Amino acid sequence: MIPAEKLRMSKEYQYTLSRFNEPQIYPAANQNIEIYRIFVSPTFSHALSIRVERKGKDYFLVAKYLSGQVGYDWGTLKGEKKRRLKEKEWQKLLDLLNRASFWTLPSEDKEPEPNEKGEVSICLDNTDWYLEGVRGGKYHVVDRYCPELRNFKAIGLYMVKLSKLDIKESDLH
Repeated sequence: MIPAEKLRMSKEYQYTLSRFNEPQIYPAANQNIEIYRIFVSPTFSHALSIRVERKGKDYFLVAKYLSGQVGYDWGTLKGEKKRRLKEKEWQKLLDLLNRASFWTLPSEDKEPEPNEKGEVSICLDNTDWYLEGVRGGKYHVVDRYCPELRNFKAIGLYMVKLSKLDIKESDLH
């Protein structure tokens, strides 16, 4: 398993930040800031970045999307939406994070195990979900390709819904 710090410093992560013109979220400038960001990278659709922040009693969302298809060429920054969130929207996000046990999930999945016939099921041409969070000065990341954990995927789908981008769930498979 790769430690969260190593994932955060990888070339792929730095490339993603630069494509979206997104800042590093860790280390946070202030211990009282709480931030969650997901990068959604579907093979045949636009990559998304959705960042949700709590600063004191204020809640913000910044959603961005790229022009290309991830499996071919990511493209460039095509659009951005910003909005304030209501406290109940923030609380629902926290509930979803808790239900998925985000802070204790391993950063990466284990390699698939062969079945009794020695066959291994793999997922091709799907979506990578890279969710990171900063809270109380701590950082954690969970990176899943074709996530099977329904509770984990629910976080990303909720963040997409909060973004109010015109994206169908079917575009994220």
